[in-house]
Amino acid sequence: MAAAPNYPMPDPAVTRTIKIDSAYNATPPGIIVNPGDTVMFQNNSGADITVQFQPNYTSPAVSSNLSVPNGGEAGFIAPSTDAAANYNIYIGGVQQNSNPYVIQVGAGPMFVVFPVGPATQCNYPTVAVPLGNAAAGMGELNMGPNLTSANLTISFGTNPFNPPITAPGGTHSVAPGASAGSYVYTSLLPADSPGPGGTVIIRST
Repeated sequence: MAAAPNYPMPDPAVTRTIKIDSAYNATPPGIIVNPGDTVMFQNNSGADITVQFQPNYTSPAVSSNLSVPNGGEAGFIAPSTDAAANYNIYIGGVQQNSNPYVIQVGAGPMFVVFPVGPATQCNYPTVAVPLGNAAAGMGELNMGPNLTSANLTISFGTNPFNPPITAPGGTHSVAPGASAGSYVYTSLLPADSPGPGGTVIIRST
């Protein structure tokens, strides 16, 4: 009788904790988790907070908004499929942090959605992407997935992605060796001057 096949076991679910301090900084500011992992927010800010997640184009929701009491914790179980979301910290409906933090589940990705038509040149929202590493996987970004015909070019001063992002569409990984920080880009259509563009923030993990 043949021996039973030895299939690899899936990684066991783990709990990842994000700590919010008195300046409403999240530590770590970016994380990559596996589907089914638990993500826990620990509130050390001195006030009751709400963790508010932003929609991410076609990505499944990572979590509903969470109320986290001062000195307490609240969390969620990551969805069973790839997903990603930026989030901010609120008190009484007022955002406390300047730029978003990010959670990526599996391969994400985060999306940057461009408006279509003459309004293509505009200020785009700042989007955060996790840095990642070889063990956990790299942060993933897809810019302009909604554009099907616009001949748009994208130009970063320093391009932190591999392969470099120069046009809409396709998912790109944060390049090995890239550093956490803010990366400014411009976008333009043929015969136009570069538009104001936007910023991608690579968040340390």
